[in-house]
Amino acid sequence: MTLHTSNFSMLTASGAAQPPHDLSGSKIGTVHSSKHGDGTFQRTFEEVNGQKTIDKTVTFADGTTKTKELVVTINDDGSKTITKTNANGKVSTIHETKVDNGDGTFSLTKDITNAKGNTTEIAGTITRSHGEVDKSLTCTNAKGEVETLNRQTVKDGQVVTHTATGTGYAGQAIDNESTWTTFV
Repeated sequence: MTLHTSNFSMLTASGAAQPPHDLSGSKIGTVHSSKHGDGTFQRTFEEVNGQKTIDKTVTFADGTTKTKELVVTINDDGSKTITKTNANGKVSTIHETKVDNGDGTFSLTKDITNAKGNTTEIAGTITRSHGEVDKSLTCTNAKGEVETLNRQTVKDGQVVTHTATGTGYAGQAIDNESTWTTFV
């Protein structure tokens, strides 16, 4: 597989791509999680030569801090290779392919290889409509265990709500929600 960088160009109001150039920026805001309570986040991104790097830190009132860095590269075939590094320096590699089904939905496949070399395969469908993204996913881990997830993301102005429901690898119910409000 050949990797190359590609421009993540922004679109103008007319729908035309802006000329390629390096981009950077940041967002800060608050988050409320059904798992960790209230908190704050900061997200910075930079695009240099078509390769996008995203750094994100979330600090919750319960003392939990989560940090990660993502480096996204577009491959020759249109798929993405994402390298994710967490706060402990552990690296995961994600290979993602999305195919337009022509009916308003997309088929998604992902192979995620964690720092120990274990691979999780994800397959599912994505539907986008009126500021809402719905994902119906089946995940199979390295042990062959299966998890089903229904993820919904709803954006309303500066507020984004993520909801995940389903059945986990051990048969437990999954029911999580987080709300993110961006200030900048």
